[in-house]
Amino acid sequence: MKLLASLSARMYAVMALSALAVLSLGAFLLQSSYQSREAFDWVSHSQRVIISLNSLQASLGEAESGLRGYLLTDDPAYLARFEGNLGQAHQLRERILDLVQDNPTQWKRAKTLNLLANDKARIMADAVKRGRRVGASRAVDPLARDRGRSLMQDISILTNAMRDDERRLLLQRTVDARQGYLFVRAAVVVGCSLLTLLIVLLGWQIRSGMTRPLEDLLDAVKRFGAGDRTARAKVGGSVEFRELALTHNIMAEQLGTAIEQSNRTEAMLARANNELLERSRTLEARQHSIELLSDLARRLQAIRDEGELTTVLDCFLPQVLPDLAGSLYVLNHSHNLLTRLSTWGEPYANPETFAPDQCWGLRRGQSHAVERTGADIVCGHARGNVPVERLCEPVIAGGEVLGLIYVEGLSDAEDRFRLTLLMENVALALVNENLRSRLREQSIRDPLTRLFNRRYLEEALQIEAARAQRSGTPLAVVMADVDHFKRFNDTHGHEAGDALLRAVAGQIQTHFRHGDIVCRYGGEEFTVIAPGASLALICQRVDELRRMVREMTIDFRGQRLGPVTMSFGIDVWTAAGGRSIDALIGEADRALFRAKRLGRDRIETVPQRVAAAAE
Repeated sequence: MKLLASLSARMYAVMALSALAVLSLGAFLLQSSYQSREAFDWVSHSQRVIISLNSLQASLGEAESGLRGYLLTDDPAYLARFEGNLGQAHQLRERILDLVQDNPTQWKRAKTLNLLANDKARIMADAVKRGRRVGASRAVDPLARDRGRSLMQDISILTNAMRDDERRLLLQRTVDARQGYLFVRAAVVVGCSLLTLLIVLLGWQIRSGMTRPLEDLLDAVKRFGAGDRTARAKVGGSVEFRELALTHNIMAEQLGTAIEQSNRTEAMLARANNELLERSRTLEARQHSIELLSDLARRLQAIRDEGELTTVLDCFLPQVLPDLAGSLYVLNHSHNLLTRLSTWGEPYANPETFAPDQCWGLRRGQSHAVERTGADIVCGHARGNVPVERLCEPVIAGGEVLGLIYVEGLSDAEDRFRLTLLMENVALALVNENLRSRLREQSIRDPLTRLFNRRYLEEALQIEAARAQRSGTPLAVVMADVDHFKRFNDTHGHEAGDALLRAVAGQIQTHFRHGDIVCRYGGEEFTVIAPGASLALICQRVDELRRMVREMTIDFRGQRLGPVTMSFGIDVWTAAGGRSIDALIGEADRALFRAKRLGRDRIETVPQRVAAAAE
């Protein structure tokens, strides 16, 4: 404790001397700065007096020059600044009187200068008034002119005297200010040197009594902080430094243990945080995938035909699987051909159609993936140089194969998740599309003959009539009826009658053109709409059909049934005829009834159409 007390006393003494030196130097600098500021204020004061004297003389001279120009030329432009110069001269006289109040000699001169300048200004003002009243040439007063010159000379002499006196004062004050500055600089140099000596003395005291133990302790702390957990301070020196070193070593031991635990905890937290971030990114991607697929599902539920299905898939497939390429294929109703419905991402293998047996996924009824060439059998529809993974995923619903999704580049779990949900949505959409298609077929097809029904006939007739009216082409309607069908039905049974209707429907459908519309009108009655067919052409075609039906026989349960005949009624409508399209079916039906009355197995046309054809 004695060593510590002695060291502290020396340090306190040096610090007290340093503080006293700083305070003394500060007080001296404060006083010197006040004196220097006062000296520089007087220098500035003298400069303002000199500037004001020069400005006063210049203002009076400029006013006198303007007056002289006015009197010589009678041009008022010379008086543009006259009033301003006199006003400025008046302000400068007042300023000079205010500035030289501290100097009695200069004060007397300033009062005299004020009187002279006032007289000079009054004489010039009177001259201007006379010039404005009687004219510039008649306003010249020789006595006033001489008086003005005399006053201007006195003003010049007086201002020169005042300037000389102020310049002498300015020089003296500048010398005083410089001497004060040099004295202050010398004092600062001496004071700073003394203060530096005291600081050096304080540093020597600290160095000699404290630096080495502290350096040893600091070295141990630095090595410990750099990662050396075995670094410990040397225990030596005074009691206080020994206690400090022992305390540091104990703290370092405890801190090393805490750091190891903290590192383990930090590593665990980092792993947990990384897992959480990865899960968060996965959940965000999953949420985005679900939102996209939900949008897709809502669109798929709202579609009405296969064209809209293609439009929706073309829009959403690149969004659902943006990093992949592929195609969606649909199995046709005959289950012998897969047709491409949608594609995205420009896949390497992209055939328009292919047979089901060309895909190993469809053969096996499960996913078929080929990660690289040679790893597994490559499907026939995906052959070629494909440098990425290939996956064939059958679209199955209710145990029925509906189509195939072919994907190139499938890699991560998120893509597989999206693909799984996509397949479910696409399968549901294809099921709905097939159901809509079957319902549509059922609503417009006759279940026995598979021909269009009467409902479809009415819709198609309106469409074809509008088309014929726009193009100016004829529209033919044929009404046909199986002769003595009730007798045939009663003789051979209803099943034989159904077989007869199916055979007749097949003959009619194969006999007419692809664009003609063949319908079952009801019972044993059939209707044909033939767009663009003239009366002569449709009569020829129907007559050929009549002969073919008469020569036809029906094989039913080992029996050959027949022959069968049919009667026909024909009407041809044109826009130029002026008739309503609504009467077309009725006219053809009446022609059919007429064929029935005239003996059956014949063709009858609307009477006026026959006359028109004969002409």
